[in-house]
Amino acid sequence: MQSPSPSATRRGQRLARGGAACQRCRRRKQKCDLKYPSCSNCEGAHAPCLTYDSGKQAEVPRDYVSHLESQIKNLTRELQELRTQSVLSFNGGNATPNETPSSALSLDVQTPTANSSTGNKGSTQFEDLVTSVRTVVAEPSRQPRFLGQSGGITLAKLVMAAIRVDALPSPLFPEEHGPKTFDVTTPIPAAAASLPPRHAANHLVDVYFQYRTPHLPIISRSQVDDALESAYSTTSGLQPPDRNAEKNMFTTYMILAIALCDLPGPSGNGRPSQSEGCFGSAVNWIEKVITYSKSDIDTLRTVLLLTQFVALCPSRGSLWHLTGTALRLCIDIGLHWESDEQALGMDSNLLNERRRLWYSTYQFDRLLCITLGRPFGIIDESARVPLPNPWIAPLVPIDPEANNFDIHSQRAHNHLFDLSKLESEIKHVHHSLCWATKKAYPKPNYNTWILDIQPRLQEWYATIPELSRAHPSSIFANQDYWDAIYNNALLLLYRPKSTVLAVSNEAISISFDASCKLIANIKALQREGKVDIMWKYVHHLFMAGLGVIYSIWQFKEIRDRNPVRSSISTLQSCATTLSAMSETFPGASSCRNVFETLSSATIDWLLTNDADEVRQNRVDFEKQVQDLLQHLQPARDGMFAQNDVGTDNMSSMLSVDNFAFGEMLNSAAQWPFLDYMGFGDLGDVGSDPMQMAGFVTGHENLGMT
Repeated sequence: MQSPSPSATRRGQRLARGGAACQRCRRRKQKCDLKYPSCSNCEGAHAPCLTYDSGKQAEVPRDYVSHLESQIKNLTRELQELRTQSVLSFNGGNATPNETPSSALSLDVQTPTANSSTGNKGSTQFEDLVTSVRTVVAEPSRQPRFLGQSGGITLAKLVMAAIRVDALPSPLFPEEHGPKTFDVTTPIPAAAASLPPRHAANHLVDVYFQYRTPHLPIISRSQVDDALESAYSTTSGLQPPDRNAEKNMFTTYMILAIALCDLPGPSGNGRPSQSEGCFGSAVNWIEKVITYSKSDIDTLRTVLLLTQFVALCPSRGSLWHLTGTALRLCIDIGLHWESDEQALGMDSNLLNERRRLWYSTYQFDRLLCITLGRPFGIIDESARVPLPNPWIAPLVPIDPEANNFDIHSQRAHNHLFDLSKLESEIKHVHHSLCWATKKAYPKPNYNTWILDIQPRLQEWYATIPELSRAHPSSIFANQDYWDAIYNNALLLLYRPKSTVLAVSNEAISISFDASCKLIANIKALQREGKVDIMWKYVHHLFMAGLGVIYSIWQFKEIRDRNPVRSSISTLQSCATTLSAMSETFPGASSCRNVFETLSSATIDWLLTNDADEVRQNRVDFEKQVQDLLQHLQPARDGMFAQNDVGTDNMSSMLSVDNFAFGEMLNSAAQWPFLDYMGFGDLGDVGSDPMQMAGFVTGHENLGMT
């Protein structure tokens, strides 16, 4: 057989590499030498050497096929590693690293002719299983991160379903999209952003860790610095884009997005468009980061960063679902229960990181459930985790002053976690009073418990970490911040409850004083631009204002003790603060409208001297309260006793276990543009003004939580 001629060989090589001239040589009518992977003309001009692919009907690189083959090879290798890792995790580490997935899976297969040693091994395994049942509550699940063993719904898809990435809230750009208009069917795409200059990114990292918002210890400063270095190296081409680089890019964009929520803009209300841009860039990496995460701790941190951003920008997703996902993931990997063996044998840094992530998740759960009036995701009795140790946090080797600030920040976070436990206990006891009597769940003695919780709250306030040791720009250096959360805890404990019929004069006085102080604290924080989670403070302020109105109308002792001028000043402070908050948080406008109506009627009543007019004003006010608050009664039979007296309706509204007001606030936070669709104008009070103000009942909730 004759060998092919040299010319035929050259033609075969030319055809194998792509016989047609490149597109650039065609356009310039130059002779293309078909050099692979780039012809001499394109290589000399530093231009991409492209050829036309008829199948894709597009221009592709000359080395397109070899590039795809290389990608397939890398993906096959990564898939093999993930399968091996999954098998090792499922078998509890019985397989050695050199075993293939098929050999690892065959370790547990027993043939019918197994010998007696196999039987002894099975007996030992059974004894180990019985022993491990005792500590099953603390054992993490070794199942893959799927919903159900064969459902195919990955955790990444679940997280993606809980965030809203298709549209920006229209109130951020009212001039561009017209006044008071919003088309739900035509969302505004969230444009991605590029990384800012490095010095600007460093400043934003400083803002994230030491500015107005008490950010939870989800991620350490050293981890953020490493992610920042990797992200800028990747974008500049100094580092190849791999899985670790993708995780660092996501982390960097999320930190920048959260920090931009805190950094005052030209209007003093943050930089929403820039923050949304960074969030839009981070969204591009979410699915890959969660899917290819090498540890459950990294996955949990990813979910918590998303939760942190949505807490500040509730229109961008469902804080309720993200918090629930994070909490279930904590339980799945055993963060909720720390055994003695873990406390003694685990690396101290890893142990502290697990504690910080658990309490960050716990804080989100308690914040939501107490504010919205929903059941806890996990009861305190089912968790046993010591507080993080502030003195073993990652430190900066050459900056002792920064180390002192970090230690103080960790101590402050621990103090917040302690208060969350106290508030959780308060809500639990209040709810237990309305449970049916059972031997297994005896009701606590409320009066005895009040005497026990009072000194513990006072001790918490007396042991607040020294403000002078905090970073000067940190929220932990602000006395009004600590006073606000303490007074809110007092209000949670003493405000009217449907389950407590006899209210002491001491409780009435403490509730009124706490309400007045809380209004003053939030007003001071709002003026200084240090209100972190806007919807939370709107809830606290509105409830404190209603507490003042309720006490003034209901209790003569309060009216006699407090001058009229002081009461009017407190009501006006609450109304003006709600009005200021509504400028940046549209969901507050409904609360503002309702409170202005009730406070105006209260002030008129306080300034009236004629007895007949006083009596008529009270009748009118009770009718107003009944009309304004009737839609906020929970749709749960038997929870509250219905009454025609307006102040009794307000008592139910102020109750700790009021569910419907939390649902209204939740809808207003997640759908702020609804306030631009004609809600908020209070006409005649008798024509269902709560409906006009944008309030909805529990069963009318939009269901986006």
